[in-house]
Amino acid sequence: MPELALLDEAVLVHYMSGDSGARNLIDQLLGGEVSLAISAATSLHLWCHEVSGRKAEIHLSALMRFIEQVPLSGDTAKSSGTIFAREQASLPNELEDSVTVDLGTLKAVNAAISLETGMPIYSRNVEWYENLGCEVLSY
Repeated sequence: MPELALLDEAVLVHYMSGDSGARNLIDQLLGGEVSLAISAATSLHLWCHEVSGRKAEIHLSALMRFIEQVPLSGDTAKSSGTIFAREQASLPNELEDSVTVDLGTLKAVNAAISLETGMPIYSRNVEWYENLGCEVLSY
């Protein structure tokens, strides 16, 4: 089985909107070429903001069976808060500004998990994550 990699919160949002790069990555997941994980915080974001109807709910439910979920520990929450406080001015937001969940917090959680576990992270915000010391894979 391939090494586990973390997904930035935007990957599945891009996938659900038909982005070809995200679709290719998910096709690799379904083909067993990559193993992917998301944080519990990212899962919360997806269920709160990306499920707009029964069809989307079924689609996301089916997809989530192939993606490991990483729990949010107290230590990860502390590390995430530290990253957020230090980096909030430079946090990228590639999704719509109207999303009410703080996407900067999600990025900080993802960065903390990547740094704590050594998992590479799939994102289009390569420079931001690399500046924190994360290994980043573009899609």
